[in-house]
Amino acid sequence: MKIGILLCGDVPEPLTEEFGSYSSCLQNQLNLKGDVILTVFNIYQKNELPDNADSFDGFIIGGSQTGVNDDVDWIKPLAKFIHNAFYRGKKLFGICFGHQMIHHALGGIVMRSPAGWGLGAYEVTLFKDFEQLKTGEKISILAIHQDQVIKPAEYFDIIAGNDFCPNYLTRYKKQVLTIQGHPEFNFSFFLALINASENRFLPAILEHAVEERTSEKDRLYFNQCVNNFILEQ
Repeated sequence: MKIGILLCGDVPEPLTEEFGSYSSCLQNQLNLKGDVILTVFNIYQKNELPDNADSFDGFIIGGSQTGVNDDVDWIKPLAKFIHNAFYRGKKLFGICFGHQMIHHALGGIVMRSPAGWGLGAYEVTLFKDFEQLKTGEKISILAIHQDQVIKPAEYFDIIAGNDFCPNYLTRYKKQVLTIQGHPEFNFSFFLALINASENRFLPAILEHAVEERTSEKDRLYFNQCVNNFILEQ
């Protein structure tokens, strides 16, 4: 199986020695090994995109410091590529920015949340069954975002959310899976990331983010679900 990672951001340089690159983080945390061949395309720095979506079985679009509505030269080509890949039947998995980008590319609406930052692990409720998780159960995974999917793309199921982020986890059949949180982040990396961030978070927000630790069980289980989703033929 051939999977393309569309790199829209990376681990800050001061953190790479301890935590590695973002693409290696995705590979390790999602356990994409064995018969999976990963190819990284640096869209945000080099405007790299695959020449032909049909050369791949699917694509992962991860996090970014850029927003989908920002005026940067690589957003529109990425949106067009995702749109075409979707209609070619390619699997898509989106994390945070990638979650927003997939919906943006397919006609949804992404905006800055008036409720402010989603920072830390906040609990969301399952609206539909997902793998072994049942409707009404709750999961908690780390997040760091200001923008949100306000209106999902057409025909997507909303799998989980809460009052703060109603469209947190979405799915389109067995082809597309997106999440606003960061299942690829463990708490030590998250803490290092917000400490290294150029954003100046209010002390109260930081205190809450540090206190609200993700359930490692939830994170590891969700990553296994993602692995199943990507590898399922």
